[in-house]
Amino acid sequence: MKKAEVIRGKNCRIEKGVILGYGSLTKLREGYEPTSPVVLGDNVHIRPHSIIYNGCKIGNHVHIGHNSILREFTEIGNYSSIGSLVMCEGYTKIGHHSIVHSQTHLTAKMEIGNYVFIGPKVTTANDRRIRYFRPDITDPDQGPIIEDGAVIGAGAALLPKVRIGKGAFVAMGAVVTKDVPSFTLVIGVPAKAIRRVNKDEVVEALRGDYST
Repeated sequence: MKKAEVIRGKNCRIEKGVILGYGSLTKLREGYEPTSPVVLGDNVHIRPHSIIYNGCKIGNHVHIGHNSILREFTEIGNYSSIGSLVMCEGYTKIGHHSIVHSQTHLTAKMEIGNYVFIGPKVTTANDRRIRYFRPDITDPDQGPIIEDGAVIGAGAALLPKVRIGKGAFVAMGAVVTKDVPSFTLVIGVPAKAIRRVNKDEVVEALRGDYST
């Protein structure tokens, strides 16, 4: 089998034990080719023992911690950061200037915007009806959508297909079962809205979109 090409930008720092272009999959998903290239932008830093699957695209000035796994067709925008022991199941887009903290699980088929903050040990899912050995269930997978400037607190859980609105805050440990409006703080299990996010809590890039 032909090995996938790795396209590197300038000044990349790839530390010991990193695997670029992993492609031995037990189940081939839509659009996957074993020769899909890995593309790294300029000034990418990947710390020891992380694994980057074929088909991933990583932007400029991206940092990836120790022992993280980015499965196929993960895309990361410029100036974003992935902590240690993060599992991204692939087919997911992460925007610019976003942070995913350590030990977070990003399910497949997510959309994460720009200036997003995801705390440690956040869990996400993409399948509301368990299909394992249930051939009559054919609902498509869809992970959560996290819009620009949202904040997801440590240990929160996001159910499939929920949309976290622009500039919204999800409190630590909350379980989000339905969409969260923009610039809204939700807490609890299940998560409920308690107030509007204050303007000084909104990331600077979005303050022009904030209205009372």
